[in-house]
Amino acid sequence: MRLRVVFLSLLSLVDAQLLEVFGLANGNTGTAQRQPFQDIASQSVGLLNYLASVQKNPDNKLAKRLKQPIPQVAFVDGLPVLPGLVGSLPGAGACLPRNTPLVRERLRSSSFFQNIVRNIPGAQDYLSSFLPQPIVNVNALYGKYLWAIDTPSVHEKFCPTTEFLPATQTKSSSKASFSLVDKFRTQDENGGDKTAFGYGLMNNNVTYVYFQDDPCPFQVVMIGPIDKTSGQYEYVMLSNWARFPIIGLVRDLRVFYDKYKDKMEADLEKEGFLNGVSTQNTIHYTDWSKCRRSTPVSYFRNVLSELFG
Repeated sequence: MRLRVVFLSLLSLVDAQLLEVFGLANGNTGTAQRQPFQDIASQSVGLLNYLASVQKNPDNKLAKRLKQPIPQVAFVDGLPVLPGLVGSLPGAGACLPRNTPLVRERLRSSSFFQNIVRNIPGAQDYLSSFLPQPIVNVNALYGKYLWAIDTPSVHEKFCPTTEFLPATQTKSSSKASFSLVDKFRTQDENGGDKTAFGYGLMNNNVTYVYFQDDPCPFQVVMIGPIDKTSGQYEYVMLSNWARFPIIGLVRDLRVFYDKYKDKMEADLEKEGFLNGVSTQNTIHYTDWSKCRRSTPVSYFRNVLSELFG
């Protein structure tokens, strides 16, 4: 643990652009540049559409939750606090603190609304409780996934993959931690390979996932069936309480498109993630047709290209 802290401290002292040339992503690598008004407009429409969608779902939890009293806001040393709520610790259910090494510059989340409430301890935990919270089998979660669904207004990643790796697991099946490795290319499918890191926490059947390009956590909001041969999930959907952005991870693209795509879209729409507007504007299906396996030759060619143009 001490060596890991030292390593991260040393990395933070090295020029981030030089690290990126050699394939280590900084927090901004693979992210799209968005204007503040664009965030407000698109994400406000998304939330309004979510409210319209859940009205059509007789099983939605929103109406029941809104009838419950909202926790009263108290102030501790001048900071607003929602008492009695857990999961509000930075990096353990809440957004990461400032000056976290190799995390997105200025520590702004891609979600406009998460940035608004992130400084109110407990608020994110309360709002996250409105999300679907499937019971995740952490062993079925491990392994490599391909990104099949992305939010192009947030990410500019080509041929992206995410691999979940085991870290620790307690005797309780509802508590565990894991690490993750992101690999993707920038500019186009032939661009340089980049590697980013992250981690995840499972606590009381809520699974948080932290990516390097966003200081605020995603949650596992939907899981596919477990393959009988591999014992792993066929697909996993990630989002946050603001329902922006959405990431879809799949094991096998052909199997996903043949068996699960239609059902997944129906489930997302039922839970208020998709509708006639947001389907077109907030997600797209990743094109893997031009992706090719990386080789040492292509790696060094891209490094030289970024160094010397």
